[in-house]
Amino acid sequence: MFYGALAEKQTVKIADIKSRVFERMLDYIYVGTIDFESVLNIEELLELYYCAEKYMIDSLHEKCVSYFGKNIKPNNVLKILDIAYRMNLDDIIYSCMCVLKHFFSSGMSLSNIILERNHHLSKNCVDLILEDNFEVKDNIICMIRAWCITECEQNRLEINKDSMKTVLQDIELPDTLKDTIVGCSFTNFTPIAGDKSGWIPVQRIHYKAVRPLIIGDEMDFEANITTNRFIVIKSININSRLLPQLKVTDVRQETYTEKLVVEISAKHSNDRQKIYQKEHLICDVAFNDSLQLSLTEQIVFFPDVTYMVRLKWDANSLGYEYPRSILSAYGKSKQLLINFSENIYLQNSGSILNGIVCDLYK
Repeated sequence: MFYGALAEKQTVKIADIKSRVFERMLDYIYVGTIDFESVLNIEELLELYYCAEKYMIDSLHEKCVSYFGKNIKPNNVLKILDIAYRMNLDDIIYSCMCVLKHFFSSGMSLSNIILERNHHLSKNCVDLILEDNFEVKDNIICMIRAWCITECEQNRLEINKDSMKTVLQDIELPDTLKDTIVGCSFTNFTPIAGDKSGWIPVQRIHYKAVRPLIIGDEMDFEANITTNRFIVIKSININSRLLPQLKVTDVRQETYTEKLVVEISAKHSNDRQKIYQKEHLICDVAFNDSLQLSLTEQIVFFPDVTYMVRLKWDANSLGYEYPRSILSAYGKSKQLLINFSENIYLQNSGSILNGIVCDLYK
């Protein structure tokens, strides 16, 4: 720029690089080291890589590629890929695509990352991902559906089947898959045909008993559920009541009638979309046993989306107790893995949710 036959004759203006990123490059030229952890954000890291390419600083280029290779994670891979694609940073794009292939092959969908709206993926990047993943599995379908929702929001379109069809028009996918993505809903589904095993019970492992849930001290119970596959929920399994202390004159009861409200919500960032709310009345429930709450609608759970299950009791249940236990954070079968977590503030207090009964979604 400054010497030789092609030297600039006046002040050189560098419009494509932020001043603080350029300063980091100058520091590296003189010192020979760089503290990547001090770089403020992904955009600056990618811009530093761009500097290394533009000014042919091979050692800095190698350090940037190495750093990204070790630090691409589910919560940042789409953002890195999208920015790298717009900046034509081929080495970073390649690293991201390799990591994405691994994520997808392990069943991850990244739909929850997209729905948190920290960064909106461009249509060109969606095409790039599909081009490199020839076998479109349910987790990728789920990711594209999440992208459709955020694309509608970006364009201020109402989220419905027609708007989702519109944003999918130019995406390189077979029409049958587009119909699947648009048609996915929480309550319309087709169970897998010919599945001899039928409904799949997924139970948590019991570790130890803790203080019971006393209605009155608490009037509801919450737990979160995520899954690595599209599944259809048929029922949830909880502990039934402890037998009340009896007086000498009392007649011993073997069963009771359970009355509670079941709510299921899909959680997207801080938003909750209520997809199920029904009052359940179950007769002849045995004390000190387990209770299967069969849903009146069979609800579809999407991969990697967090669902909150809330059980609510009314004043008629005051004083009754439900046994709680420390349970495993997951339950699995050959076909799928279900993750469970209780309210973060009560996680040491145990749970009354023992598991679910579900089927794979087709």
